[in-house]
Amino acid sequence: MILTGKNVDKLLSTLLYIVLVGLVAWGGIRIINYSLETRFYNDFLMKWDVAIISWSAKKGVWPHFSGGNHIEYMDNLVSTMSLNSVKPPKSNTKRSYVYRLKKIGPPAEDVFLLCFPDKIILYGISSDTFIRIDTFIDGKHNENAGRFTGRPGRNGKTFIGLWRL
Repeated sequence: MILTGKNVDKLLSTLLYIVLVGLVAWGGIRIINYSLETRFYNDFLMKWDVAIISWSAKKGVWPHFSGGNHIEYMDNLVSTMSLNSVKPPKSNTKRSYVYRLKKIGPPAEDVFLLCFPDKIILYGISSDTFIRIDTFIDGKHNENAGRFTGRPGRNGKTFIGLWRL
């Protein structure tokens, strides 16, 4: 191919369109992932917050937590709450305290909630989701201060978040 003015113009315009399409796709993916994280916060975490506050206001009995019975504890809490007309929010999994966050790009996150009268502990959230939730709750990201704090999990890939109610 001989480099003439017309060929260079075609090549540069093609490259410009490719870059533009890439930027639009990247921006679209970011917007979709942001909306998924927002829905997770508004439609799941906030509803758990309301359910816990309602359960505490009713003077509901909290099951015994031994430190190693996470699933049994949450199963007992959910069934006790449901029997006493405090409905925990619905999840997109079989268990109402596990939420699968499927974003475009990164692998799906299975977020496990452990609820207590004064706090919610979130297991298995990515660093991006942790930052987004921290910003929603505290207004700015700081993993060591505010009502939502956390630390990296044992696997080094996920975070454990602590939300003080």
